[in-house]
Amino acid sequence: MFDIVPIRVFGTSSIGVFLATNNSVTFLPPDVPEKIDDIVRNTLRTTVARLTVAKSPLLGIFTVVNDNGVLLPPMVLEEEIRLFKALGLNVEVLNTKYTAISNLILAGNKVALVSPLLEPSVRKVVADVLGVEVIVDTIAGNPLVGSLAVLNSRGVLVAPEATDEDLKKLAEYFKAKTDLGTVNKGKSFLRGGIVVNDHGALVGDETAGPEFMRIQQVLG
Repeated sequence: MFDIVPIRVFGTSSIGVFLATNNSVTFLPPDVPEKIDDIVRNTLRTTVARLTVAKSPLLGIFTVVNDNGVLLPPMVLEEEIRLFKALGLNVEVLNTKYTAISNLILAGNKVALVSPLLEPSVRKVVADVLGVEVIVDTIAGNPLVGSLAVLNSRGVLVAPEATDEDLKKLAEYFKAKTDLGTVNKGKSFLRGGIVVNDHGALVGDETAGPEFMRIQQVLG
């Protein structure tokens, strides 16, 4: 049973900017209405943790999470780090000049595709904290690999700009079904419009029927 549920957060269909999930916990900003908690629990089948990064609600941009750990950007506050650690995950702050770290890392539970923009010194931290093999590459020549694809253990959904060669590489890296898709009526920055784990997916409420079908085919 893989449910896909359309939602809106803070008046926008760009829900992946605010939410992040693995298979056990979903990060939500403190001000999201409580009804979203129920949708998260029923669809993604996780617990809910209300958190901020640098007092910002943009958890989907400022965190990279898998079942092993969570990576945070340099401007996260000490008390916020403590709250993430209380969830029982490995937690590490990346020593990088970049803040929107989720745009630079596409992380599964065994492999992470890391942007060539991310400093080489940071790659080992990514490998250690997330417990993954790190591969450095681009998607369609674009270094924002984390924004152009979403994945779970079954599949990788990739922006339409990706070439056949990209699809072949990603299928090999992640050992999963890989195909093109969009969200929110044709948006190719998938990460901004989908929050997915192995149990289900939340999508922006502008997502169209054919997009739902493709998400189900690849990730469901």
